[in-house]
Amino acid sequence: MIDINKAAELHTMVADLIRKEQLLTAYAKMKVLVEEAADWNLRSEYENMTETYQRMLDFIAQNMADPERGKMYRNLIAKSLILNDRLLRAIHIQVGTSLYYRTIRDLLRTPQMVSLYDAIEWIRQSIKADGDVSHNIEVQHRLFNTLWTSDIWSPNDRTLVYELLQELPENLAALCVSAITMGLMEMYDPQKYLFLFDAYAHPANIVNQRAVTGIALGCLMHDNRMRNSGEIRDCVKSFEENAAFKKDLQCAQMQILRSRETEKISKFMNEEFIPEMLKNPALKKDKTGLDSLAIEDTMNPEWEKWIESKDVKSKMNIMNQLYTTGADIHMASFANMKNFPFFREISNWFLPFDPKHPDVAIDNLGEDTSGLKIVQQMVGGSEFCDSDCYSLYLFLTSLPQGTRQMMSQHMPTLTEEMQEQIKELYARQNDRINVCKKYTQNVYRFYKLFARRHEFTDVFDEETNLQYCDTLHPLVSDSAHLHDVAMLLFNQKHYEEAEMMYASLEMATIPTVEISQKRGFCLQQLKRYDEAIEQYENADLQHPNNLWNLTHLAQCCNYADQPEKAVQYYLKAEEISPDDLNLQLQTGNCLAKLGQYDEAFKRFFKVHYLDEKSTTVWRAIAWYSLMAGKMEQAERFYRMIEDNGGDDNAPDLLNIGHMHWINQRFSDAIKYYKRCSQSVGEETFREMVLSDADSLLLMNVPPMDIPLILDLVASE
Repeated sequence: MIDINKAAELHTMVADLIRKEQLLTAYAKMKVLVEEAADWNLRSEYENMTETYQRMLDFIAQNMADPERGKMYRNLIAKSLILNDRLLRAIHIQVGTSLYYRTIRDLLRTPQMVSLYDAIEWIRQSIKADGDVSHNIEVQHRLFNTLWTSDIWSPNDRTLVYELLQELPENLAALCVSAITMGLMEMYDPQKYLFLFDAYAHPANIVNQRAVTGIALGCLMHDNRMRNSGEIRDCVKSFEENAAFKKDLQCAQMQILRSRETEKISKFMNEEFIPEMLKNPALKKDKTGLDSLAIEDTMNPEWEKWIESKDVKSKMNIMNQLYTTGADIHMASFANMKNFPFFREISNWFLPFDPKHPDVAIDNLGEDTSGLKIVQQMVGGSEFCDSDCYSLYLFLTSLPQGTRQMMSQHMPTLTEEMQEQIKELYARQNDRINVCKKYTQNVYRFYKLFARRHEFTDVFDEETNLQYCDTLHPLVSDSAHLHDVAMLLFNQKHYEEAEMMYASLEMATIPTVEISQKRGFCLQQLKRYDEAIEQYENADLQHPNNLWNLTHLAQCCNYADQPEKAVQYYLKAEEISPDDLNLQLQTGNCLAKLGQYDEAFKRFFKVHYLDEKSTTVWRAIAWYSLMAGKMEQAERFYRMIEDNGGDDNAPDLLNIGHMHWINQRFSDAIKYYKRCSQSVGEETFREMVLSDADSLLLMNVPPMDIPLILDLVASE
């Protein structure tokens, strides 16, 4: 028996040879896999394929014309790649230890589950016998596992499963679509992908939104295979005029892109937001019991102080912003609730939430839970995804009976008005957009939190922008959607991708001020200053004298070592906003770089007059006073910096050392240099001095003094 790793290596080698169109060599290598797979059907398919190719070669050698040859050759390439996948799968079925292959072996030991046809017939019989199989756990698991692990489909298989889809209750139809999506993620199958387009026609949002999300995820995983499929290409083309489908697909793309931020948000929740909330004085425990002897029944003023504190307000604002942009803010809260045995079964990660599911039904606890009815109804209409709803219910059922009863007693009575409000909430949270969002979160949680997640290729770790997928590009390339994608990437600070989207948008539409400015900003963040200048200048031509644009244009000119040009833009900006202190500093800095110290100091001292405590302007005045040879002025401002905590700042210590060195107070200079070196380390100090070398030379420090400074500090 071949080693499984060697088989995987051989599979990769064969796939590469097929893609390079070296079919004879590929078939010779593939034969080893055929022998190891020991599957008569696969062997027969291999022999038919090699014979077909040999006949094609013979016909060419005999000069026989065949107008269908190109099409046949492309089909042969596609079928060869699929056979290569099936051979590796067959070998894995024999010895693979992953959940996927263990599940296949378990199904093969169950007579009614051996073939896809038999499995579907068993499910049909279960429906006839049970009537309502919505809560039948065995049917749920077998339905999911059979479809998830099914081999490559024929067109007849696709028809068979689609007919079953029409017969299933909504929650099982949705589970069916998820199982097929996960099977497609495991192994490329064109018929499964086409099935998802079929399933989109289902009237229930819970089904059609899963189908369209599966279409997006499947393309992200297998675009390199799909783009060469004429059948898939024709199917996509048939949807180009379907406005509803395009809108849903574009919504799915946006939800998948938003998922990029989930880990960052979860980190913020765990490390910043939740710890800050736990500082709430209202949550402090009473260690002595004396706090309960309240003198006056009033609100604690400490609580208001806590709410008004800068840190709390800042973190609450971040949370509100994340919430309003549709970000997934709940994963951090529910991540630790995925350890219940319920989540060991893969199908349960994709099961639509059902409060009557046997594993979570509160009504099955054998106690009075009528008081929790409001919780049941609220969860159904909440913004939590199915997986999180199950987590919440599993948590409730795991609580001691006494705790549940206490909760039940303290719940408000469900009035008619409240029932109406819950109904409205349910309708809002179960529209197409929210269903798509919740389902994407279900899939994301599976890939990130499932106990055996490392056995799966995480689609969210790959490229998640459909704009780069040739297969679906015609459906997601209209300018309005492209603008939405660019804006989302821009807000997420994915500047490289955002710039590419804005560049595409610029080619597809008439360039606007917004596009030029945002593209310029992206390029500025990427430190591509010359390109950023070009974009900002385009924006300036379209909308002259815009303050934001002028200041950013000036900054980029400054960073691109074009101070003369930068000053021109800063001066224009000054005319628009003469009282902007930051602008005065930036303009002064640029003027000083050009040696126009008098003009620079006018601006620095204006800022100093209006903001006497600004250490930023003190540093500017001190440094450029040194450069201008105004030693007394430099010393006065460095003393002010030192007296106000600057003695701990490494750049300040370095500059004060420079000041003393220029004035030939060498012992004082070495004292400050030494403190700077101790603060940042000898190597960093050396780099700091060398980076100031040009400035020191301009201040008439002899070139030989620079290595002397370094050696003197090192020897101290």
